[in-house]
Parts: sequence; C-alpha cells; structure tokens
Amino acid sequence: MSATVGVVVVDDDALVRHALRAFIADDNRVTLVGEAADGSEAVETCAAVNPDVVLMDIKMNEVNGVEATRRLLEWNPRCRVVALTTFTTEWRALEVLRAGACGYLVKHSTPEQIIDAVLAAHAGDRVVSPEVQDRFVRAAIEAGDDQTPEAPALSGRERQVIELIAKGLSNAEIAEELHYAEGTVKADIRHINQLWDVENRLQVVLRATELGIISL
Repeated sequence: MSATVGVVVVDDDALVRHALRAFIADDNRVTLVGEAADGSEAVETCAAVNPDVVLMDIKMNEVNGVEATRRLLEWNPRCRVVALTTFTTEWRALEVLRAGACGYLVKHSTPEQIIDAVLAAHAGDRVVSPEVQDRFVRAAIEAGDDQTPEAPALSGRERQVIELIAKGLSNAEIAEELHYAEGTVKADIRHINQLWDVENRLQVVLRATELGIISL
C-alpha cells in the first residue's frame, strides 16, 4: 500500500482545525502530521514535520496565510499549499496563488472536496473552488475583446471532460460520470493542456470560455 499524504492544517479558528482533523482522520489516504494557529507557527511546524500538503487559512493575525505560503515555499519549494478560506473574490485567490499556492478552496467545501484537493495538489494539479473559478472566468471575459478565436479540434469526450472540469469535478468524479477509467481522464486532460498550451484546470476553463465551448 502506498504511503499516505502528510497534511498540516493551519487556521486560527480551533473549531475549523477540529473539523479538518476529523475529515482527515476519516480518510486513509491522508494523515494529519501537524497543525498551527497562525502563519509564523505554520512555518515552524512545517520545518519540523516536512508535510506533503498544507491546508492554509489566509486571514490570520501576525503572519497571514499569503506571507506564510511565501516563507514556507522559500524553505521547501516541493511542499504543496492549498488555501482554505472564506474569501471568494478573485483578487484574494490571485494573491495567494501568486505566492505559490497550488489550490484555493472556500471553507464551505465538502470534506470530499477538501480531501480531493489535497490529493490533487500532492499529484501536482491545481484546484480552485468552482465559485472562485467562475469569478476568474467572468473577470477574464470582461477584460477581453469581442473576438472569438478559432477553436482547435477536440473529441466529444474531451469536450465532456472540459464541461465537468468547469463544474469543479475531480478526475475521479469525471471518470465516474463518464464511465471511463481515471487514467483515461488524465490522458484527456494532458492532451487538452498540450493542445491549448495551458498548465492547469483554471486555464482550461478560461480558454474553453474564450472559445465558446462552455458558458458560465
């Protein structure tokens, strides 16, 4: 059996930390290896336990989550940080993503969505909550021009995969929805990334919107 993903939880709300501990304890693919109540403590904790993934709150006293993410990734660039916050504005997401985070979830995400995001982050993917992703797309549309670029050829299945990505489904959920192996879904996503010269799910959704393949 493969090793579980080691997770550090960072949040100044003890109740949130308690809930996250429970979510993690219920899934044998992940293990809680540490927790912290502020950004400064987060950096110290991560230095001590060397986690695979950090669930990072943004709004904290003293050192906030954005600065903690920066410091943590300067020390260990291989660590993966997923922001978990109440903010849904795109500028807040951009702030922490530019600091190096690979994911952005809102706190009303389900336990399954949170664990899926941890696993996706560990696998090298980027995950953004659907409502925040929607704000990114709308902001890009408003900032763009009225010309629609020519759409490159996609298979029918790849179009279905893109539509489900836009709805916020994980690779496993997409595979279940389309009745394909998860490896097939991953291969489709790799092909879409190569075809469109993009790197992550958010960029896929933005590009699909520009091309008129999906609408939000």
